[in-house]
Amino acid sequence: MKEKLENINFKYKVTTFTFILFLIIEALSPISGADWKNYVIGKEGLVSSINNINILDGRIISGFLVNFFSYNKILFDICFAIMASQFVKMCNDLMGSVKTRYLYLYPLIGLLLVSVFTFSYNYLSVTTTVTYTFPIIVYFLYFYTIIKDVELSKTTFFKLLLFTLFICFSSIYLAIMFFITNFIYFIINDKKDNRVKYFILLAVSFFTIIISLLSINNSLFYSNLDSIKNNIPSMIENVFSNNIVLLILGAIPINMYLYEKLKDNTYVRVVITLFNLILLFSLSYNFFNYSPVNLNLVISKYGGIFATENWYYIIYFIIYIVLYIISMNYYVKNRRVKNVFNMLMISSIIMMIFSLISPLFDVGNNIMFVLSLIFITCILAKEANTKVFVKLVKASIVLLTIYYLSLFAIVKYIDVTRTDYIKEQIESKAQIIEVKANPTYMIWRYNPVDYFQLKDFKEYYNIPSSSSIEVKYFGIFEKVEKRIKE
Repeated sequence: MKEKLENINFKYKVTTFTFILFLIIEALSPISGADWKNYVIGKEGLVSSINNINILDGRIISGFLVNFFSYNKILFDICFAIMASQFVKMCNDLMGSVKTRYLYLYPLIGLLLVSVFTFSYNYLSVTTTVTYTFPIIVYFLYFYTIIKDVELSKTTFFKLLLFTLFICFSSIYLAIMFFITNFIYFIINDKKDNRVKYFILLAVSFFTIIISLLSINNSLFYSNLDSIKNNIPSMIENVFSNNIVLLILGAIPINMYLYEKLKDNTYVRVVITLFNLILLFSLSYNFFNYSPVNLNLVISKYGGIFATENWYYIIYFIIYIVLYIISMNYYVKNRRVKNVFNMLMISSIIMMIFSLISPLFDVGNNIMFVLSLIFITCILAKEANTKVFVKLVKASIVLLTIYYLSLFAIVKYIDVTRTDYIKEQIESKAQIIEVKANPTYMIWRYNPVDYFQLKDFKEYYNIPSSSSIEVKYFGIFEKVEKRIKE
């Protein structure tokens, strides 16, 4: 009993630590990219925010919230910290009782091990985080609520209805994905007394799809196969290559399953080893995706057989997903949890298909696969009795915390000094405004480099339209840039 209480106490400490850590990281990170424009819109008030909602792909609710949160950044920081800690709490609650309490750190480690592009795009950019990450976490909350509240009381049903509206009015892709997966769950659910409530939720999601479709002027899908084929390399890169470390972690339960089932077959063991080696060799190519510094200023990204953008890698990742789903269904014994996990994987596959067949698809939707992989792998670690290396887990948390806090302290310093320098130049009425470039990838589109970014950047910093902007690197990065240009 005492050990159980200690585990519960530790679990809530992890949730609290997640909230504090991400709150600090978000507070240190500045707004950038599309957030500059949305800040200006939000600053003009509620009417302006409503009139400038981006409904290109059904972003009705999220279109309003990006304007609101860009201007009210501190509220966004708090909301994301709550969302991240809630995600960790969901994972740990579904783990239940564990032999080693340090398993409760796995979800947080997973969130911190995403690529720098996923981190900057889906964690820090207000626009993309509100559009994609927030609804996806609400999607997880929807199925988590179904697992935890078996009887679907009136209060729970109202909560699920709110979740449904938020998810479906955030993006047409999320609405379609949600409708399909919820329909499948509706079919396999054996609680007949709840079917009317599920049917209502399905009807609501269906009508939101119709409303969203009416707001879209562009073609939702490609009309030729060539466009779809051309999208395969970018889909592989965005979904798999950019998060190769998470795939390596997800391969652990796959290995355990295969060795348990095929341990007496020598040839199969060789195949399993090759399966793992492909991931490890691919990591050597994709280390660019985890470097916080723009290494392209120093060396260029190389190609070759282990470049995961090659079309044939799609075959490998299809095998990976199939084996992952088989392992998941083998180790997870609770039928309701197993059904939800299958829904998450189906949802991820649907989003991958959308990335291939739709010109309006945004890479931010790939957070569905990333979070699903973290979510399921953490529970599998417990269900498959994966050995926990306590010292390694502790060291990982300490090092990742120091790494991110140090890195974002530097980001904050760069932003503050850049802002001060810009203000000095504006006050001196300089015609050419020098803007310090951020050499890291940790902030999405921090450096204004194209026409629209320059326009939004000027409005955000109140730079006169007659002034021109020159983006400059500094310190050692300035020397590297000059050497490359020479």
